[in-house]
Amino acid sequence: MQGLPVFCVLNLGIMEFPEKPDNEEARLHKLKGYHVLDTLPEAQFDAITRLAAYICNTPISLISLIDENRQWFKSRQGLDAPETSRDVAFCAHAINRPDAVFVVENPAEDPRFSDNPLVTGYPEVRFYAGAPLVTHDGYALGTLCVIDHKPRNLNEAQLDALRSLASEVITQLELRQKVEELELLQVKLEHQKQEAERFAHLVSHDLKSPLRAMVSLVDLIREESQNSLNTYAQEALVHLEKKATQAYSLVDGILKYTLASSRGPDYQLLELEPFIDGVVAFCSAPKDVFVNTEIHVPAWRTDAIMLQQILQNLINNAIKYNDKDQAVITIRARESALNELCIEVEDNGPGIPEKYRERVFLLFQTLSNSDRFGQKGTGIGLNTVKTLCERLNGRVELHSATGEGSLFRVYLGQGL
Repeated sequence: MQGLPVFCVLNLGIMEFPEKPDNEEARLHKLKGYHVLDTLPEAQFDAITRLAAYICNTPISLISLIDENRQWFKSRQGLDAPETSRDVAFCAHAINRPDAVFVVENPAEDPRFSDNPLVTGYPEVRFYAGAPLVTHDGYALGTLCVIDHKPRNLNEAQLDALRSLASEVITQLELRQKVEELELLQVKLEHQKQEAERFAHLVSHDLKSPLRAMVSLVDLIREESQNSLNTYAQEALVHLEKKATQAYSLVDGILKYTLASSRGPDYQLLELEPFIDGVVAFCSAPKDVFVNTEIHVPAWRTDAIMLQQILQNLINNAIKYNDKDQAVITIRARESALNELCIEVEDNGPGIPEKYRERVFLLFQTLSNSDRFGQKGTGIGLNTVKTLCERLNGRVELHSATGEGSLFRVYLGQGL
């Protein structure tokens, strides 16, 4: 009956079977949550059992975990068997007293264990001491135990050491669980990355190509039929071209955002002056836009593709949304007081009102109906900048005053 120990005080050969803890169901759930049962030996656990055997001067040391029907040894020194029945396990008794080391000085003369098969047969247990493996929320999963072939005891220092090593077993189990969770997360992220790349290819093939073809077709119709089209038809072509170009920009922005969000950094050493000059040239600023660069950092270790996307978005925005007859954009690169790369993109445009300075970094948020070329923004660029900066363990700041231009300041750490 649960709660009533069965043993013979007169040592008549009636073995006492271990009771099950009151929290048995939750305890087993906790144990199985570590995914450690029936796993291969691991060095960190074997080091603990070796140290326990050395400190306690015993030939056998075990990390024993108690499941429904057995005690299974995660690590064992001096014992061949990988497991035993729970009914005969000393450790199954020990988990019922999670606040103390369970010591049996001479099992052969102890009525609870004298006819236990582990005492009468292999491995001939004549001394047992087990420190319960207790989780931080109070569940005893098993023990770190030491066993000898002769009756004896442990001194207080040895008992303290056994308790400390048992606590270390729990620490290692929790660390092992965290590593497993991180590995599963990594697999999940890799799957998401593959899905994002698949989506990107789908977007590129199924959406960008038809939109590009639509823009080309509009140009062809205009060239071939310029003189035969009435005013209404010409305006319709202009409207169609604008919408197709806008849709193409939106799709292209989503594609870049998706790729930026899915990949990790690929660090390399970049010579910043030629790199930034190359990005400026790629952005193809109109003749009425003057771009000045002040580069004071010769080289920096970072992800070239991500940094290119950051700069392209900031420079293109500074070009497109500048309302001055003579637009001026200044790009600076310096090392901050915190040993970060600081890149500034400053313009003399209309500036951004204070109430909108957080909103501009949100996905699909736009502040203007159209840019200086008559195109409506997608609201993706600055969110991509923020996402990429965070991917590079950095940040982006906006400093602006209405009518006085905007300054975007990007901080990036040195890549490994």
